[in-house]
Amino acid sequence: MIGKSRGKVVVPGDKIGVVEEYIPHNGTYEYNNEIVSSLFGFLEEDIERHTVSVKTTKRILLPKPRDIVYAVVVSVSEKNASAMIISVNNRLLNDYFSGLIHIRTSNIDNTRSIRSLLKPGDVVKCEVLGYNNDVYHLKIHGPEFGVVYALCTKCRGVLVRSGKELKCLICGNIENRKTANDYGIIRLRWFT
Repeated sequence: MIGKSRGKVVVPGDKIGVVEEYIPHNGTYEYNNEIVSSLFGFLEEDIERHTVSVKTTKRILLPKPRDIVYAVVVSVSEKNASAMIISVNNRLLNDYFSGLIHIRTSNIDNTRSIRSLLKPGDVVKCEVLGYNNDVYHLKIHGPEFGVVYALCTKCRGVLVRSGKELKCLICGNIENRKTANDYGIIRLRWFT
């Protein structure tokens, strides 16, 4: 492993570096010229190639209908959100699976838009509905499902629950999400 260093544990949304330092590789992506973790795992830097990766476990665990998964939201549209599934039944995955989170319009009151329920980068707890067209279909209906970890859209500080809203610990920004009743608690273990 000459030229490689294995480092700290990172979670989705953690800033790893900037594009001037590294080229994003497995388990990372570029956002606003920053390299950000997309997975839970160990940070691995390849100094010779100037790449950075996040490494997780090696075994493959496939989601099944009714499984509980954690996923990182990638994008949000008017009717659904695309996401990367990072764990199945509280077990971290080696890689991610593509997921599509279905959003019921009945979950929205007059003061909220669909795009305020979920934001890119949010970690959500979902139930698997099924697998179709190379994507897992997920739901967040019910109090036990929804966002469990989110970052401020202004400063990327951690959002904590404050009544029915989420408040940034750094800048004080108030945001709304469709949160799970156990927001702030993520129970995961390595899949072995």
